[in-house]
Amino acid sequence: MARSLKVAPKYIEKIKSAVQRNGYPSQQALASEVGLSLSTVKSFLNGKPVDYLNFLEVSKKLGLDVY
Repeated sequence: MARSLKVAPKYIEKIKSAVQRNGYPSQQALASEVGLSLSTVKSFLNGKPVDYLNFLEVSKKLGLDVY
């Protein structure tokens, strides 16, 4: 199993819109809610690799289907 995952470029805009759609006024608010650093959330939202479990946690919090 991969140790890190990243959002495919074609889904980045969808991911970014999910932040607002789920009521998070900022990336910092999402990071605080999930319990991760702002840099991890920014990496996720910009399609950069993040730890597998962090990827799942942020995806779940945003209501995204990752399977």
